[in-house]
Amino acid sequence: MGLARLDEGRKAWNKVVLQTREMASLISNFIYPNNKQLALMLGRHVACFGWLLKSQLRFVPDEDVADIVNTMLPNEADAAFVLSQRQKPVAVVTKIRQAIHYLGKKGKLTTAEEIALDHTAHSLSEVVTTTGRIRASPIPTLYTSHTTRLLTFYLFSLPPALHWSGLDRVVTIMVTWAVGFAMFGLDELSHLCEQPFRMMPMYQISKRSMMAVADTFICRPPPLLGEDVDEEIENLTQEKLTVYWKKNEVEVVTDDSME
Repeated sequence: MGLARLDEGRKAWNKVVLQTREMASLISNFIYPNNKQLALMLGRHVACFGWLLKSQLRFVPDEDVADIVNTMLPNEADAAFVLSQRQKPVAVVTKIRQAIHYLGKKGKLTTAEEIALDHTAHSLSEVVTTTGRIRASPIPTLYTSHTTRLLTFYLFSLPPALHWSGLDRVVTIMVTWAVGFAMFGLDELSHLCEQPFRMMPMYQISKRSMMAVADTFICRPPPLLGEDVDEEIENLTQEKLTVYWKKNEVEVVTDDSME
């Protein structure tokens, strides 16, 4: 049961990297050509998603979360909105859907584009729900305590059973010690897997998610052969995009605050 919870938690966090990258790609292709500043603002929100989910699952202090959000979201209103929410990852999804509604109302998105963006936003919200369910529904205490009692009864019964089967005292002690070490080790592993997010490398996964979002905006593909390009549309150059995501903007956030 504990390993099943760990496996489910790992799959949910794999979706964090996948869905944030997918969302950033959709924003880059559907929203950026029409409104580059809005697209980059949404990209920053998506880049925060992994860090915010990690802070929610590990009960990171509010001041550390504020350092990350204020660094990633230069707009004070956006940062204040995210920090004011009880579930901060959901605030990111809400902001994305607000932008989808705004652009759809202005006729800047087709129906297919709106559906694709909203479907990915739903996937991000589903990740929040899945991880929250795992954290909020641990293995029942009655189950774990009863399992421990059965294990203790078995280990107390093992030495006389081995001795009565004809084994000498030394072999009985050695076998009992080895079996007890293995059994209690498995019992401890089950307790560790009860809260899988304590042992998962969420810092590295969140960092991968953030870098995947940044790469989506920085490494933009060249126009397709024969594609009509509106020269009047002002787009940020590759150099300006790189500066927009420059590393010194996140240097004020230390690794300790993200751990």
